[in-house]
Amino acid sequence: MSPKNTMLPIVLASDERYAMPLATTLRSIIEAGPVNAPFDFHIFSDGITEKTRNKILDSLPAGSASIRWIEVDMKPFREFSTIAHISRITFARFLIPDVFPETVSKVLYLDADILVLDDIAPLCRMELNGALLGAVTDYLDACLKRGEPLFAAVPRVSNYFNAGVLLIDLGRWREEDIAAKAMAYLAAHPDTPYSDQDALNVVCDGRWKKLDSRWNFHSHVEKSLAAMAPHQRPGIVHFVTKVKPWNARIPNLNADFYDGFRNRTRFGRRPWDRLADGIWAGWHRFKSALRRYSLLAAVWRRAVASMRAML
Repeated sequence: MSPKNTMLPIVLASDERYAMPLATTLRSIIEAGPVNAPFDFHIFSDGITEKTRNKILDSLPAGSASIRWIEVDMKPFREFSTIAHISRITFARFLIPDVFPETVSKVLYLDADILVLDDIAPLCRMELNGALLGAVTDYLDACLKRGEPLFAAVPRVSNYFNAGVLLIDLGRWREEDIAAKAMAYLAAHPDTPYSDQDALNVVCDGRWKKLDSRWNFHSHVEKSLAAMAPHQRPGIVHFVTKVKPWNARIPNLNADFYDGFRNRTRFGRRPWDRLADGIWAGWHRFKSALRRYSLLAAVWRRAVASMRAML
């Protein structure tokens, strides 16, 4: 099939800190896609330098993609909070309707902490049938429906989706002014735990289409991708939470699998990177062991003190 007919504009957002994951995500999209089908990437940037932009482009096979960089003024989002491991550039997705002409009716938005393991053309071709967007149910949805107190501050909606993979009907978004309504929700609830994801869930409640979970797979902490047969792997893996496969401070069983993609970019791990990561990982394990030892020691001291008091 002609890429013009099957492949939508693909939108991502990143700052300088996330340049390596961004390059790895882009590389995975291209490797999973059809041969000789150039991709059309539109990337919201918060301060990504020209040098880094060139390094990202050089991470991709020649002629495999075009990249349009869109520098974002972050001032309108200054008052909104995010979880520590999430950058404020996440709010840039609200700007998507403003950066495409009316002739573009649908786009695919992807977070930069993902790997694409299968051709996304079938995802791009999916009909939304009047829904504002297509998304995958978030793992938090079950927690919210159980009423777990840890997530009491998360807004209650019919079904809660993850905003890391969004198939967006731009016509409907413009008609209903979804971005402005989401911004209004954030202005009224600046400390909502999952920021723009919460806002989109509230504004789109009951009006989004559920996509198959293979298009936004979250179980990367407990499931090894390398151990799965290729035909059993999800189409898109989303490394949700702070447990990222490139973060040596937090062990991740998919770190080597991720490195296989990363090392085909210009951001591959060099020998001294591996040494530094090994040192960090060792220090993390030592601190964890020390905390466990300190806790056990404290419990033991309290137990001994209680026994002595009874004598």
